[in-house]
Amino acid sequence: MLKRICTFLIITILLVSCGSRGKTYRIGVDPSWYPANLGGKEANIYAFSSELLRAISHEEGVFFETVAMSWDNLIQGLKEKKYEGILNSMTPRVFLERTYSFSEPFVHLGPVLVVREGVRVSSMKHLKGKEIGVDSIANEALLIEKYPGVLVHYYDTIPEGLDEVLTKSLDGALVGYLQATSYIRDLYYGQIKIITPPLDDAGLRLLTLNGDNEELIKVFNRGLEKLQDNGAYEKLLKKWELY
Repeated sequence: MLKRICTFLIITILLVSCGSRGKTYRIGVDPSWYPANLGGKEANIYAFSSELLRAISHEEGVFFETVAMSWDNLIQGLKEKKYEGILNSMTPRVFLERTYSFSEPFVHLGPVLVVREGVRVSSMKHLKGKEIGVDSIANEALLIEKYPGVLVHYYDTIPEGLDEVLTKSLDGALVGYLQATSYIRDLYYGQIKIITPPLDDAGLRLLTLNGDNEELIKVFNRGLEKLQDNGAYEKLLKKWELY
């Protein structure tokens, strides 16, 4: 009896995992990624997302067909079922999750804390009393929420904030993840570093209408996790200068 139950469970798992194999999913994409602030990386992210979908397709045995749409028609196309999902910067919120299902982020966009290269921060508790630069009220609130006790200063532009970090006028600066990686790779190479993960859940995700194509979200998340585990995801990020 136990053998029969085990066999049934194995068959059930295999059928569920294979249920999506061979399917073609249409994915709507706005190449401008509006309204996300990508710091001039729009083309890089578009190319990265295309390669990522192909890699997930290979891992999961499905096919993705992308449909280019303008930002103002992207959501409407999803509602009209012109495609099964979209790639978008919408962030999961309770009121949005009543309408949409969200994948895990495939590109993080949240702010990170940047400090001078060589500075050692053994614990985030050591940030108490430190002077940290921000560029918006939202980031000020986020920083204080995450690290109570920091002293907040405003900067007008990212280079201004990073220059103040280098001259020790500031102990650190909160900068969007993509922008921070760009400056670290280019103008500030070897001078600054990121010491925190993104401080909020902003990012690019795959979205479907809630209750529709839930399997697509599972396929995407499963494939993304596999690529992260085998190192292919990081290689793609580096290839398109998003890391």
